[in-house]
Amino acid sequence: AHLSMEPQVTHTPLRDTRRTGRATAGRWLAASAVTATALVGATAIAAADTTPADNSAAPPAVEDFAYPGAAAITKVKLLRGDGHILLGDCAKPTQIQVWTLAPGNPDNQICFTVSGTTGSLSLQLPEVFAIQTAGGRAVRAGLTTGTTQQTLDVPKDGFKSVGEGNNGASTSLVELTVTG
Repeated sequence: AHLSMEPQVTHTPLRDTRRTGRATAGRWLAASAVTATALVGATAIAAADTTPADNSAAPPAVEDFAYPGAAAITKVKLLRGDGHILLGDCAKPTQIQVWTLAPGNPDNQICFTVSGTTGSLSLQLPEVFAIQTAGGRAVRAGLTTGTTQQTLDVPKDGFKSVGEGNNGASTSLVELTVTG
């Protein structure tokens, strides 16, 4: 059966509006009801005919915040972050410099660039002895010495000695957070 979406109304010239006005209005209302019923029925049929797509092969849409390409980086172990603190080139202007005696760092520096006013990065960098900020960034550093954990705030364009830099025990940097 063919369903038409337009009302099937035949118009006749008005002869006497008192007599034919009611009949024309009645035909129009009846045709509108048929059209509405057809539309509802067609929508129900269309909804019943749709089948959900198979998304089993699609990757999950959940961000795990893992640092991209971390396995190829040998100077420092980068774990996860929000993408606003990235490993940078120390020959270029950087916002965060971490001074370390860790193997694989002949110039004793690991540098990071910051995009935005906030950022976080979890990492593992042993034998850190100083943290320096530049470019108007303040940083909070999460550090461990053996089993002791501490946080250190480094002001904008500041420098702080830690661990062996303060004649203390070897210290590892485990987190960087841009605070301003």
